[in-house]
Amino acid sequence: MIILEDAKASADRIYYHLPNMTNTAPALISQADIESLERSYTFREKPEVVQFIEKHPFLVPVLLAAPDQIRHYFPNEQLFLEVDSDPEIGNYVQLVLSILTTLDPYVAMDREDRLDAEWWRSLSHEERKHLCPILAYSDEF
Repeated sequence: MIILEDAKASADRIYYHLPNMTNTAPALISQADIESLERSYTFREKPEVVQFIEKHPFLVPVLLAAPDQIRHYFPNEQLFLEVDSDPEIGNYVQLVLSILTTLDPYVAMDREDRLDAEWWRSLSHEERKHLCPILAYSDEF
């Protein structure tokens, strides 16, 4: 369910009220940021993705910048965002950024290694802890 702010508030600011948000007040994410992200990524389970970003708003600039960085190595690949949890690690949840590719796996892994070395490793520990880029192939989707 979308809840709009006070009528006098900026029309481009909304927040999503979602179930299962515990111990964290939702952050205001601009509608423009959401729309920008949706131009670059396909959201899998959009409410979960938006909820995760609201809990970790420091990821917005990273997510907005990531497609330009990724395009240096994967110019035509489709990008997906999806929330994933590991049931073996209790409450551990992360946002997965999938790069859907048809490249030969060895070529793709070499490009991924260069992306990691030249961009990913420059991100903060906190950003890397909550965002996980992976290579994906169409048989996985």
